[in-house]
Amino acid sequence: MNLSKRAQKLVSETQPLVKAHFACAADPWHPQNNPGGYVNLGTAENHLMWDVLEPKLNRVQNFTESHTHYDVLYGNERFRKLIAGFFGKTIGAEIDPEHIAIASGSSAIVDFLMHAICDPGEGVIIPAPYYAGFDHDLKSRAGVEPVPAYLSEKDDFRITPEVLQNSIMQARKREIKIRAILITSPHNPTGRVPDKKELEDVMRFAADQKLQVISDELYARSVFDEDATYVSMNSFVEKYKDVPLHIVYGFAKDFSLSGFKTGLLCTKWPGVLSAVKELCYFSPVSTATQHILSEMISDEGWMQSFHETNSKRLKEAWEVVSKEMDSAEIPHVKAEAGFFVWINLKKALAKKSFESEMELFYKLLNEGKVNIAPGQVFHSENPGWFRLCYARNPEMITEAVKRIKSVTG
Repeated sequence: MNLSKRAQKLVSETQPLVKAHFACAADPWHPQNNPGGYVNLGTAENHLMWDVLEPKLNRVQNFTESHTHYDVLYGNERFRKLIAGFFGKTIGAEIDPEHIAIASGSSAIVDFLMHAICDPGEGVIIPAPYYAGFDHDLKSRAGVEPVPAYLSEKDDFRITPEVLQNSIMQARKREIKIRAILITSPHNPTGRVPDKKELEDVMRFAADQKLQVISDELYARSVFDEDATYVSMNSFVEKYKDVPLHIVYGFAKDFSLSGFKTGLLCTKWPGVLSAVKELCYFSPVSTATQHILSEMISDEGWMQSFHETNSKRLKEAWEVVSKEMDSAEIPHVKAEAGFFVWINLKKALAKKSFESEMELFYKLLNEGKVNIAPGQVFHSENPGWFRLCYARNPEMITEAVKRIKSVTG
């Protein structure tokens, strides 16, 4: 059977991170039962909160026949009202439930946004390094070009007007018309929390260039550093009223529920919202899942306790991985939020090249049996950086760093 050209392209571009994830899943490390298995610190999931989630999820009742049938495909009314209340407190604004669309994961939301605001071949600026999945979200179906705005190591990976302006110049050289800026705050993969000035610089730049802004705020409730403050892009909407702002959120990260595949869009811009709601037809969240999550977020006391515990445990996990990295003399960027640390393994490269970086990735995976993600899949400007996800138990973190040290010397 012959595949279409677009299908051939899709099946030929399976990411190495995806392959590594499933190799690890087939032979997972366990300190007693399988000490020779793979240690997977390459996937951005939170494994620290199941003991808190389990009793809550198992207590959800009140299922009715309606939960077995179709409902509003962009999210039922009760769920959107509850999300509006919860997420409104998160971003510091009152949200109209009609300004929310729900779909099966934040990747689906980004894909829908690309269809709504860009034509094939047009581009979106993304400060780099950036989450590897954005390439797939933008290009695979919508045919939109990611345009990296390379953040400087010397400037601690801060977003600056100069970096954004340079990305516009690069897009012009490639004859790509830029439609939007896509940012992640808190940031994946560096674990930084961009400050207010950085974020306002983005909005000012978007206003000057007449661009839309997509703000991925999936880790809004996963900030653990006392000196870092999460600021939603929504804070600037009154000052920059002419800049269309679309906020992406979901339950995969802050709620440790990646398997529930529930993402959302919050935007006041009616044309974009209408288009995304129509596209939700293709990726709706099950009625039963919406019921379970509604029961969860309607319990405000439990929610507050959950997020406080999550921040505490993430901080403890960060302290473990940072200490282990220091002991192993592995340079790394200080994380302030999320599940990951951006580590520097440049000294272990045979050559200063991305080919050598990929060779090191496979050496770590095949010889060390430890999975961490190479920087090139995040569009790192320079080779040798890796992302390590540390929302795991301390024993696994210690084992992973030991293996990394044994391979890299």
